[in-house]
Amino acid sequence: MPSTLRRTLVAALVALLVLLIAHWFDAAVLVDAENRAGHSYDYGPLTDLIGIAHIVTAAGVLVIGLAGWRSRSLVVGIGYAIVGSFIVFLPALYWAFAVSDMGAPTVAPQPIASTLSSWDLTLATGVTGAVFTLGAAMLLSGIVVIASVLRAGRRRATDEALMAEQASRSEPAQL
Repeated sequence: MPSTLRRTLVAALVALLVLLIAHWFDAAVLVDAENRAGHSYDYGPLTDLIGIAHIVTAAGVLVIGLAGWRSRSLVVGIGYAIVGSFIVFLPALYWAFAVSDMGAPTVAPQPIASTLSSWDLTLATGVTGAVFTLGAAMLLSGIVVIASVLRAGRRRATDEALMAEQASRSEPAQL
């Protein structure tokens, strides 16, 4: 398997795993701890887990950024930017297109509106909103990867032009 394809697949899998782990911790572990704290009035374990959740989210941000940077792939940069912007702006998309106002039909067709509604409800479930933070990290990482790949391409083209010019100057003129 070529190294670029391998780095692209690794970056995609890393992002997926980080999002799944963060969502699981936020929506299952923390929500369960919050429910238990509500019944027992003992908020100690919940506050401990919230600190761990913030550490897990910060580690996820770093892992997503490193995976995107190491991929050096325009495909990963574009994918991260698209998926990250979708995750970050999902609540706004939901409220703009999938919520009916005063009984009026939704702007989006019903299948799209119900899909947006279920995705927003699923990702918004949780205590810390870690998935939205990781989505923002994906968006920013994608933009940085796109910029670095485009900049490297321009630098490579400039270097090749300079080398060609130097080679033409160093060759003796033939008569």
